[in-house]
Amino acid sequence: MNNKNADGDGLRYEISRRSFLGSTALVVLPALCGGCTDNGVETVDLPAVSNRTIVLALAEFPMLMSAGGSIIGRASGYANPIVIARVDGNTFAALDAICTHERCTVAYNALNLTLDCPCHGSTYEVDGRVVTGPAVRALTKFTASSDGAMLTIGLP
Repeated sequence: MNNKNADGDGLRYEISRRSFLGSTALVVLPALCGGCTDNGVETVDLPAVSNRTIVLALAEFPMLMSAGGSIIGRASGYANPIVIARVDGNTFAALDAICTHERCTVAYNALNLTLDCPCHGSTYEVDGRVVTGPAVRALTKFTASSDGAMLTIGLP
């Protein structure tokens, strides 16, 4: 609302407390909870789900060619991102990448062989079990098998 100032020679701008608090919340809340739902993790496009299965050509995903490598991807036909890790030469792990605590995206930690949530510190085994909270529910684990050239992920 515009009003004349006390001297009557200029205009001043007044803002209501409600407007101030509302506009401040638009700036402050995303900063405070920036990692609560989307922690800015880069994802790759995965092949679409077909018959509850995702089939990847390993040559198209160089990060999965050697032990310790991982990707976080999105597949049309599955709502959440999927974390895929090559645990060792022959073993792959594939899990829903959304932390069960506050819905941040977890990442594979090749050093500890865990999936770690960067937002609040939850960690999970590669089979999805919770190692350290605050999360109390396991990640959804998918079947993952490879013939050396292709990786097949089975969704529940």
